[in-house]
Formats: sequence, C-alpha cells, structure tokens
Amino acid sequence: MNEIFKYKKLMLGGFILGIILFTGFRSDSVQLSQAENPMQRYETLFSYLEEQKIPLEEVQHLFLDPRVEFYDNIAINLYNPPTMDNYSSVMFHAEDNSYDIKEFINTFGNQLANAEQVYGVDREAIVAVLFIETKLGNIIGKHSVFNILSSLALADSPESLGKIENYINENYHYLNFDRRRNLIELYKERAIRKAEFARTEFASLLILHIESHIDVLELPGSYAGAFGYPQFMPSNVQRYGIDGDGDGRVDLYSYPDAIMSVGNFLSRKGWSEDNSRQRRALLRYNNSRRYVTNVLETAYSIKQELSL
Repeated sequence: MNEIFKYKKLMLGGFILGIILFTGFRSDSVQLSQAENPMQRYETLFSYLEEQKIPLEEVQHLFLDPRVEFYDNIAINLYNPPTMDNYSSVMFHAEDNSYDIKEFINTFGNQLANAEQVYGVDREAIVAVLFIETKLGNIIGKHSVFNILSSLALADSPESLGKIENYINENYHYLNFDRRRNLIELYKERAIRKAEFARTEFASLLILHIESHIDVLELPGSYAGAFGYPQFMPSNVQRYGIDGDGDGRVDLYSYPDAIMSVGNFLSRKGWSEDNSRQRRALLRYNNSRRYVTNVLETAYSIKQELSL
C-alpha cells in the first residue's frame, strides 16, 4: 500500500514538474519567437500603412533588409540617433562639388533666374535657404531617414511611453512626485504628436519609394527625417517638389530641382515683395523666428555683395 502511495506521489510530482518545464519552454519559445521576428513591433505601423492603401508586401520586404534599425529610445529627450556608416554616393550628392555662395550663383544663375521668374521668389532668398539648410549641399545629414521615421512612428507605443516614464523618474528623481508626473505627461503628449506626424511622413516616404524607385534605405537626412539640399520632409517633396532639370523625376540632390522646389514652396506659402508675407512664408518652411531672420539677413547680404 505504501509502495502504491509512493508511486502515485512520484507520478504526480513528475506531472507537476512537466507542467512547469512545459510552461517555461512555452514562455521561452514566445520570447525567442519575438526576438526572431522583430517585425512584430511594427504591426501597428503596418496597419496604419494598410489603411493608407500602401502595398504591404513591398513595405514588409523593406523591413527585412539588414539596414533597417529600430531606435527604441527615440522618444526620450536628448536621444541622438546613430549616423549612417555609408550611403550611396551615386544617387546622393553625386556632383561631389563644394560651392561658396558666389560660385553657386554663377554656376546656377540660369536656374535661379528661372525660379525667380516662375515663382516670384528672389534668387537671393532661395540661395539663402539652401545655404542655411545644407551649406549649398555640403552638409546633407547622415541619419537614416527610413529608420528615423519608422522608429518615431512608434513613439506612442506602450513600450515607448513606458521608457519615457522610467527616464523621467531616473533623471529627475530630485523633483517631487507631482512635478515628475507633469513632466511625464508633457513628454508623453509630445511623443504622441511626433508619432502621428512621423506616420504620415513615413507613408509619404514609401510612396516616393514606390513611385520613384529611390532606395530609401540609403537616404541620408537630418535627425528629424528631412532630406535633400533644401531639407524637405517627404510630404513636402510630394507637394512642392519640382523637376527642375527635366529628367522626369524630382531629385532634391539635384541643384536645379532643389532651386525650383524651394521657389515653389515659398511661392505657395504666400511669398511676395511684402516683408511680413516673406516672414510668414519662411515660418512655414521652419517655424523659428530666428531662422526667418537668418534667411532674410543672409539674402540681404548676398544682394548687397552682388551689387558691388
């Protein structure tokens, strides 16, 4: 009788151990599955893109590329996204020229005159914008536009918002509870706004990829996702990009395209001879009064120098 009891006890113990091991195995398997399939984190982004009628098969193929990287700390203040090790010198910055302002105006005088005539925007203002944005194409940014926008598009995910809360509690521990909570809410609201903005811009980027066959995984730009000599966001390339050299596509790493696109943008935003309207148009380009003043002062300096 005792032996039967011992046998049953052993069987029960083995059964319980089996359940524990099996449960642990299942848990490890789920974690392993998530690690092996990093695209799972993009599911909400894929759903959004599907709503925008963007073909998911092509999009998901892009995400399988080893150049794709997810920046899980992008919503945290002072986060610096990594720079690209290299990018296509054939497609981007192909001219490999370095211009000062006077050389640039002499080289592209016809294009600048054309933009001035078509859009009514002073050539000096166009040059000033290109100079301030990228030093006339010399500094175009080295951040991956694709990775920036796809990561920022998920800045409102529960994981990202949780990181914000941890970040504030760790780095602002000296503040009282109420002030920390207010700061957390402020950061979270900003992350949600940025995520909404990034999703629309990422959708525009994918449309550019599909329509122009540009390799968006090698597209260098700013930490905010702007690119090209005039530093346009993808949606602005769609709305205001101009084929200035007549090659059948809008390429903002082409000086004629960049010149005409800046002229078109400022014209569409209400540029005129009136200074206040010029300021309003430039604020739509960059919502910074210091930036606007810098552009207008640079344009004035260029005009003065050319008149000598």
